[in-house]
Amino acid sequence: MALEPETRIHWATQVASIRKRFEEARRAGETFNGFEPWLKAVPEHIRPLLLDQLETCQLDPESISPETSELSADGILSLQDQAREFFYAAPADVTDDAIHRCPTFRGLSRKAVKDLNQNFVQQSFPSGTKLLRQGQAASGLYLILEGSVDIIDATTGEKIDSDDAGSVLGEMSLLTGAACSAEVVATADVQAMVLSTDGYKQLIEKHPELEIALSQLVSDRLGGRTHDALCGKTIGNYEPVRCISRGGMGVVYEARASGEELSDHVALKMLRHRFIYDDQVQNRFGQEASLLEGLVHPNIVRFREHFVAFRTRFLVLDLCDGSDLFGLLRSEGPMAEPMSRAILGQIAEGLLYAHRHGVIHRDLKPGNVLVGRDGRIQLTDFGLSKLIESETAEAKAVGTPAYMPPEQFRPSQVGPACDWYAMGCLAYEMLTAEILFNGQNWMKMFERKKNFKPSEHLLKLNCSDELKNVIQGALEPNEADRSLDLEVISSWADQAEGLFPPEQCD
Repeated sequence: MALEPETRIHWATQVASIRKRFEEARRAGETFNGFEPWLKAVPEHIRPLLLDQLETCQLDPESISPETSELSADGILSLQDQAREFFYAAPADVTDDAIHRCPTFRGLSRKAVKDLNQNFVQQSFPSGTKLLRQGQAASGLYLILEGSVDIIDATTGEKIDSDDAGSVLGEMSLLTGAACSAEVVATADVQAMVLSTDGYKQLIEKHPELEIALSQLVSDRLGGRTHDALCGKTIGNYEPVRCISRGGMGVVYEARASGEELSDHVALKMLRHRFIYDDQVQNRFGQEASLLEGLVHPNIVRFREHFVAFRTRFLVLDLCDGSDLFGLLRSEGPMAEPMSRAILGQIAEGLLYAHRHGVIHRDLKPGNVLVGRDGRIQLTDFGLSKLIESETAEAKAVGTPAYMPPEQFRPSQVGPACDWYAMGCLAYEMLTAEILFNGQNWMKMFERKKNFKPSEHLLKLNCSDELKNVIQGALEPNEADRSLDLEVISSWADQAEGLFPPEQCD
């Protein structure tokens, strides 16, 4: 069982990672003869915590949720308070206690907390003091003990956010080496612990877990509001204008492009910083770039380039000037059959092209279907895609459970039929504005899908028999019984016009 390097990820993260893999093995139907093989992966003093986690996982089937697009992948750094007795020393003074209570540092080892405490210096900042200056690198890492601050865009004077006791500031500049994108001004007298830039560099050499903790904080903050720490910065040849969306793996910005060939707006997709030490996710993000580079089709979002900046990876894609299908269904409700057929036809054209080029999407869902104001449909987010003929050692289930066929719940190879199934779910959702398979429990959803009888559940659909038959064939639980003729459906393709009010098109 391959594990992340012990030197790069602190033990709290390691335990969470092992539990995640244990959950995935359970989902795949594996049986276990005790926990010993799993416990051997960690030192003896860590085993009581890991054992507690594995026992909880085995006894609590409700702990598995279908809500993330990657099963349990977005919770790898959270053991919460259960880890405290293993990883924390009793607080010795106010500084240690502040570190102990700060969510950013929750999960650090005793030694890291001790060294952090020894390097922090308590300072006072009267109201009106600028702790961080826009356009300048942070002078250190700030942990606020008392008081409050405002985060202000010095260019426009706009207040972006505010923070108070327990907040950490300056992490983005320290982590990436970039200048601060906003000013932080004390709005009340502030007492703070300050770790100098040099002190930070020395500590991350001894305790890489500190950098991981700050990466988690950056990851949580970026994309949390329309204007965040990247807006206004120059990243490669692009300047983020606003955050468009945020998912488990990435944050997408609208960005201005510059240069001789690029003078318009683009979609800038950033891998979240919490994954900067996760080789598997890094490889998947790179795979998306490689796949998109070889897929050139009107119904697949156009890839421009990819690069590394700010300690993470970026993809540059064409910007959709409309919405995704998820947003349209939530705002407009069910679609009439002619509109549904027009959209399904364009989706089929994109999938047909991808499949003919050996690429399975594996995560087709409304959020990954873009609808332009000109009525053009484009498939996006190929991060979970796989080459049909490729050999892989990846033994884990990936996808969005509500749209996955039963075979995709198991860590095994899947074929184009997994996209057919997702398309059947999409078609049902367009006609009803309801998610066909919705629920909180992963195992119950899996069982429901295995025993699903499409003919009994599609009677209420208000559509032609032809479309019902298409959806029924796509939703057959057994992959061998499933059918979907993408060529026939692609003949339905038409512009999806009239989905946006005229005033939004100006």
